[in-house]
Amino acid sequence: MNAGNAVEVRGLSKHFKAHHAVVDVDFDVPAGGSLGIVGESGSGKTTVARMLVGLERPTSGTIAVMGRDRSAPARGARERGRRARELQIVFQDPYTSLDPSQSARAAVEEVLRHHGRDLSLTQQLVDQVGLTERQASARPRDLSGGQRQRVAIARALAASPKVLILDEAVSALDVSIQAQVLNLLADIRTETGIAYLLISHDLAVVRQLCDTVLVLRRGRVVEQGDCATVLDAPAQEYTRALREAVPVPGWRVSA
Repeated sequence: MNAGNAVEVRGLSKHFKAHHAVVDVDFDVPAGGSLGIVGESGSGKTTVARMLVGLERPTSGTIAVMGRDRSAPARGARERGRRARELQIVFQDPYTSLDPSQSARAAVEEVLRHHGRDLSLTQQLVDQVGLTERQASARPRDLSGGQRQRVAIARALAASPKVLILDEAVSALDVSIQAQVLNLLADIRTETGIAYLLISHDLAVVRQLCDTVLVLRRGRVVEQGDCATVLDAPAQEYTRALREAVPVPGWRVSA
């Protein structure tokens, strides 16, 4: 593995009985970098994320995070803990991933405690994601969608990961709240040097947050490269169709 990469994926495939969800996918995420994986529904992008985090086992290929192979299931609690400290994921709907009985502060403290980190870091994390004292003391049902997503981000950061997967993490939010969360994520990356892997169907979101982009169609890579280059002058018809299928206010479609 290249020492400058936080994630390296080679020949990654996932075959289900009915179809091949991911076929021979390669990509790197540099340490402190950000890669967007885009494609229509069913393109395989979420399956890639699930394999990286260990929720699906690859049929073939290799996954390395921070120089360590994680293609096979973790062996024992110690390795599972190490993997969690290397890579965390934030899902699309934070409401279903948060304990309804826990306040935001308690959710963050639970992760700090689990990983043996100082509980005094709780306030730092709460401040880092922009939660007020009232919001930090509230339960998920008393928070807005954007506030719940901030809690989910704080909880993921509590493990001090080197890589954060964002699986459609802002797609359910109103546009104004989405912009706030994206700005927050950009600031956190600048402050911490964390690497992002963004799974999204929204090319405008990818453009705002990512350095590079990979385009999936039916589980296969059709195009990848520098984000601005691929999105401004796509080489493939499929990428052009993706760009034109979801018009966004302020989005300029070049000739």
